[in-house]
Amino acid sequence: MKHLIIVIGNELIINENYMRYIYEEYKKQFLELYEIKFINKPDKELPFLLQNLTEEFKYISIFCVNEYYATIAKILATLDDDALILENDTLIPSKSNRVKNSFLTQINECYINLLNTNITSKLPQILNKPELNYVHFCLLDIDEMSANVLLNTLTKSFEVQTNSSALLENLICIRASANQYGKLEGFLKGVFKLFNAKVFLGNNPINFVTKKLLEKNLKISFAESCTAGLCASKLAEISGISKIYEGSLITYSNRLKNAWLGVSNDTLESVGEYSDRCIYFMLKGVFKTANPDFALAISGVADSDDKNTKSGTIYIGAMYKDGTFLQECIHIQGNRNYTREQACLAAFCLMLKLKPEVFFEI
Repeated sequence: MKHLIIVIGNELIINENYMRYIYEEYKKQFLELYEIKFINKPDKELPFLLQNLTEEFKYISIFCVNEYYATIAKILATLDDDALILENDTLIPSKSNRVKNSFLTQINECYINLLNTNITSKLPQILNKPELNYVHFCLLDIDEMSANVLLNTLTKSFEVQTNSSALLENLICIRASANQYGKLEGFLKGVFKLFNAKVFLGNNPINFVTKKLLEKNLKISFAESCTAGLCASKLAEISGISKIYEGSLITYSNRLKNAWLGVSNDTLESVGEYSDRCIYFMLKGVFKTANPDFALAISGVADSDDKNTKSGTIYIGAMYKDGTFLQECIHIQGNRNYTREQACLAAFCLMLKLKPEVFFEI
């Protein structure tokens, strides 16, 4: 199933925060971003472009600034041989389904949702309700080649197509699609039987981990150095997070690693802040300050070589309240922000390895 976002108006296109908001709301309906087109302003070729797109895509969602909303509505009505009516001071096609600042019309086999989008206001309701013929899931503790080899028999048996991407070295995201939902459902049952406690639905592992913590009312805190609060920020994206999160510690300097977390000066001077030993005491320090079930710690070099540590070298650790813990040293190739994002993802996923019985049915 092919679906498309069209964004019309520079006011939207250049506003990164609002565009991120659009994408987040869109993915609640479609699970993913499939294809995106940006149009600065309508021109005489736009009616022909939209006509062609209705033949290519099943669903089109148009996010349009108010300045061009009436123009786009008129184009869509013309393409559908429909009349325009005035409703709430806005012209809309008479046959469309509508709510405030949003209407849904059908042209050929394509459903088009036009949304009057204002960056100072809440996004109008997205009216497209897609019948999804695809699903995402993640596989843990396996490399991409091995994952595809193991899935090969299932994909052939259920006539399912898959695409894969390595989110981390041993964390693979799979997109599976099928022409018949029943076959996709059977395929997923086979996947969960084959991989057991190494598979979960969705393409956002942090959301999966966080929602499991919420379900089981398990608290978490962080000790972050190079990620500077990114883990806490990711957690706060989930509604209701105050039930399991009281706070965490950002200790960028060694002075605060010592004062706030209790990492000894001897450790910091002899083995350094970029070490398994430092991470271990950062984890212990979280439990001295807060009262979580899980603690995560991160320290490393994001984008500039330290005298003893190569850029992209990140130490991460996860500890449970019973004292069990796991640590890893990962090496990330990318710029500063990509390194921080990957370090955050890897730290959350370390919890899955530490306590799989919390997150999977074993």
